[in-house]
Amino acid sequence: MHDGPEKAAPQTLEEVLAALDPWLDYPSHHKLSRQLKKIPLGEAGLKPVRVALLATSTVDHFRDVLRLYLTREGFDADIHQCEYDTIFQTGLDPASDLYSFNPYVVWIFTNHRDCGLPQGRDDIDLAAMDAVARLSTLWQAIQNNSTAHIIQNNADFPLESVFGNYAAQYAKSPLNFLRRFNLELAAAAPRGVSVLDMENLSAIFGRCRWHDERYWYHSKNAFALDAAGLVAHAAARLVGAFKGLARKCLVLDLDNTLWGGVIGDDGIGGIALGEGSAEGEAFLAFQRYCKDLGSRGVILAVCSKNDIDIATDAIVNHPDMVLRLDDFAHIVCNWSNKADNIRAIAQTLEIGLDSIVFVDDNPAERALIRAELPMVAVPELPGDPALYVRTVDEARYFETIALSAEDWTRGSMYRGNAKRRELQGQFTDLDTYLRDLDMVAERGRLDAPHLPRATQLINKSNQFHLTTTRYTEADIKAMDAAADGEGWWFKLADRFGDNGLISVIILRAQEDVLTVDTWVMSCRVLARGMEEFIHNHMLEVARRRGLTTIAGLYIPTKRNKLVEKLFDRLGWTPAEAQGETRRWTLEVATAAEKSTHIRLRTS
Repeated sequence: MHDGPEKAAPQTLEEVLAALDPWLDYPSHHKLSRQLKKIPLGEAGLKPVRVALLATSTVDHFRDVLRLYLTREGFDADIHQCEYDTIFQTGLDPASDLYSFNPYVVWIFTNHRDCGLPQGRDDIDLAAMDAVARLSTLWQAIQNNSTAHIIQNNADFPLESVFGNYAAQYAKSPLNFLRRFNLELAAAAPRGVSVLDMENLSAIFGRCRWHDERYWYHSKNAFALDAAGLVAHAAARLVGAFKGLARKCLVLDLDNTLWGGVIGDDGIGGIALGEGSAEGEAFLAFQRYCKDLGSRGVILAVCSKNDIDIATDAIVNHPDMVLRLDDFAHIVCNWSNKADNIRAIAQTLEIGLDSIVFVDDNPAERALIRAELPMVAVPELPGDPALYVRTVDEARYFETIALSAEDWTRGSMYRGNAKRRELQGQFTDLDTYLRDLDMVAERGRLDAPHLPRATQLINKSNQFHLTTTRYTEADIKAMDAAADGEGWWFKLADRFGDNGLISVIILRAQEDVLTVDTWVMSCRVLARGMEEFIHNHMLEVARRRGLTTIAGLYIPTKRNKLVEKLFDRLGWTPAEAQGETRRWTLEVATAAEKSTHIRLRTS
């Protein structure tokens, strides 16, 4: 019996992606994957990515669901499925089809059955370390034979427990062995290996639903097919983080988003925030979640239709406010439309609009931003504030593969930028302003301590990135170690604070030419003279190597138009384009060093 007309199948890429939800059942995901195969993706502007699945279970059904979520992440995915349950045979053989495929990501798709549960009274600590050591051998082989990022599943937990409740207390129970294995796995994972938290995903989905023994015994599916969307969504976000697509900034409304009520009408004493009421506690929890995001490097900003004095008075003086003025890199409170205000926030923070997540309780404001700024992520916030944290968290907007020292201090760096802008407004000319900043730079080769942050910058930067090439740590290390290569990092500090590592260049010397393979820089130090400082450094390298010419490359994308005229501005000469790649040259003998107010730290 039909309840109504059947909904028409999505016909366009936008419709397919809009219909995606990690909580859809497998038949719904299967229908969407079939529709995706009918849609020509050549004009969609998707980035190619090669993913190899090295699995001990059947992943045939899962592969198409993964492709769906990689497409939503912006990828045209080529997914190679290695022979079933041959992870060691395939990974340890340099001549295997895994390496001829040349993957960008290798996903080692294991489950708790692969951990080798110890029998009897075996030492579970040693058994867990042995199980991890076997995987470490596989990681090392893959890293020796490719430059791929590695995703490694940790162990989900089985349902059955012969010890019942006592399993939690009994140190040698299978449950505690798997817990120890997961801890050892996380501790052993080197740079270039990211752990996909199957333990957590199975708990989120519900372990009773996650495990379906019929699928395992009949077809060797490691978990219920209905969980495929949740797993694929998490993995696709992780691949996006490898490629620098994770969001950077959370822009928040105030009224009925960070507290209940309207501050202009209800006053500080009338808004719902804090212990004592369900609503107040829900807003308190959301603020704590946002503050935690800020602490780990997500930029926080405010975009609210409010009077600035009233809004800041509430932030400063409400006794239960968790988020304070210093937590926000920028606050915009006025009565202008929010699309214009978000554009202004992006400009002030010098980030792309595609780096922003906008959270607002008002459906009309959400609809406006989706229509005017489709590159901004706008979660569909529910009516109940108790669900705000879950809604934002489940979307995994801010996925990361590593945390650097700069991540923990990013908020203060952007607040420092705001102070620099205030200072700039006090000067009538740029030269005086830059001199007053008292800027000091450091530079060095890409050594082990700086490699993680350098890799992060290369893979996250989109606007000041001349070629938008993405490299793994292994790639960068190899290029720097080569006789014809040099990789350099640059840091910048001034009287308002330390900006940390803000630029990376990779140079290659071939015959008489020094080619700028990669040049990335944080936009927060744009137009302060760092471009000229690095130009001068390139001249030093070329002269030291006895080279006659420096060649600069620019590959245009939708995101890096900011640097389209960089080489022109530095006085380099345009050369003949090579396909999409535009080329500039600089003759070393006649090139002059550029003036800059940045001095090099010498001690």
